[in-house]
Amino acid sequence: MTSINIKKLLKNTVSLLLTLLIMSSILDFIRKPTVPDNLNATALYDLQGNPFFLPQLDQDKPTVLYFWGTWCSYCRYTSSAINDLAKEDYPVVSVALRSGSAQDVANYLTEHQYGFTTVNDPQGELATQWHVGVTPSIIILRHGKMDLATTGWTSYWGLKVRLFLATFL
Repeated sequence: MTSINIKKLLKNTVSLLLTLLIMSSILDFIRKPTVPDNLNATALYDLQGNPFFLPQLDQDKPTVLYFWGTWCSYCRYTSSAINDLAKEDYPVVSVALRSGSAQDVANYLTEHQYGFTTVNDPQGELATQWHVGVTPSIIILRHGKMDLATTGWTSYWGLKVRLFLATFL
């Protein structure tokens, strides 16, 4: 290859990546969930029935709120990245959207060796409160406010960059 062809290839690659970044940002903006007004007063219950409040989790690190479903093909890829973040002691709360009973969800988590805190949302009520229409949806909360949100598949490193931005910006 000549240097002109390499420059052209590099230019086209950068152009494609920028286009994908812009399109992804536009889609995230359009699909952006909404933090419910009663966030501080709404108790959530994990699969073991333990109550907690999202603002309680948001201390030193941003909280990752992850809406997913056992039926969601993209969630299979994103859930492993979310699980890795939970292993790194990031506060992670997942909401299993329309995925069956609490036992069905617990069995799925065990089968895939996921250890993140999970709230079952069998009727989609939490998703409706947050205006979540796409799975997976990932919301990063900091001090009770939504810093960042993304929808669709995202990588571990994409999440790490978002968490870094939420921490330091």
